Amino acid sequence: MIAVPQAAFAIVLALASALSLLIGGRARRSARDYLRFAAALYAALALVDLALALAGQTWSAQLAATVALIVAALAPATLALAVACRFEAAPRTLIAAPVLLLACLAGLVAAVTGEVFIAMAPLAASVCALLALCVRGGYSRARAQVFVSACALLAAAAALSSGESGRTAFALFSAAALLGISLAATMPSHRTVEQRRKRLDLRVRRQN
Repeated sequence: MIAVPQAAFAIVLALASALSLLIGGRARRSARDYLRFAAALYAALALVDLALALAGQTWSAQLAATVALIVAALAPATLALAVACRFEAAPRTLIAAPVLLLACLAGLVAAVTGEVFIAMAPLAASVCALLALCVRGGYSRARAQVFVSACALLAAAAALSSGESGRTAFALFSAAALLGISLAATMPSHRTVEQRRKRLDLRVRRQN
């Protein structure tokens, strides 16, 4: 029997991954690869969730649970690195590589042992990093988007920790976080920058 809600949320996550790939084309070059990697991870999760919704067999449930734990640990770390590239300098390879490696190992260990909290550790660390990045440098629309995305990742973690009943909510909150960070990572176009400069010049002239 087809699980319609689970299939619908899997399609939403797949669409969010595709939109992230399109939006990420306007991101800073150093952040672009991280966004694409995160989008690919969430797309893989969407595919296995869709397979589970359509097949509903034991092997598909085990595969979906394994992929979900790996993605829950690795994708937020990748998104945190993308945000760091947007707001700060691009992380060095000596920093980025161990971060991704440890997150991936945590996801694999969680998948093998079935202990969800192991995958939650890198997710929580990534959320803390996102919150730290979004409060630096004052308010901006991009930083607000990162803050909302970090909250969505926390909600996704809570949904995944609740068991199979929270898998659909996990997909939905993950899609929201992916799109939010993809939007935050995009750089304004030259036309937008020029329009902002003109408005600022006009405001200065009015004040004088």
